[in-house]
Amino acid sequence: MKKTLLLLPVLLGILATPAKTLAHAMQTNFNFIDELEFQSVYSSGEPAKKAKVIIYAPNNPDEPWMVGETDEEGRFSFLPDNSIPGEWEVEFEQEGHGDILTVPVNEKGVDFNNISQEDNTDIHYSSMPLNPLSSLLITAGVGAACLICWRKS
Repeated sequence: MKKTLLLLPVLLGILATPAKTLAHAMQTNFNFIDELEFQSVYSSGEPAKKAKVIIYAPNNPDEPWMVGETDEEGRFSFLPDNSIPGEWEVEFEQEGHGDILTVPVNEKGVDFNNISQEDNTDIHYSSMPLNPLSSLLITAGVGAACLICWRKS
């Protein structure tokens, strides 16, 4: 019984440690023929079905120029307005995962060779308050509480 009580803090510490290996990040590929076509998928290969897509024009980066969603294959297409040159931002969001692409546009149209993908942060893990040190402190605290209770009995 006493050994079982000591296992509790160890298990809690293991479970409290965030495991990025269990994450499935979103990645977006693109193609340009007549318009920009994007396809967002998770690292598992599963398409990001019905993911929200928000497009910001360079002349008004605080208000969406267009809002849409991907189809069942994670695809979304649009063509930026050539009369608004600059860096267009295309955001894909779904269930805490996201991806952001920057699309440069000049008077000739989309500069396909310079489309860039920002280093994306998986929202699930950036917002998690626990890190290995926090997990260690939780384990030590629960272990100390168990030890005090064990000694009193």
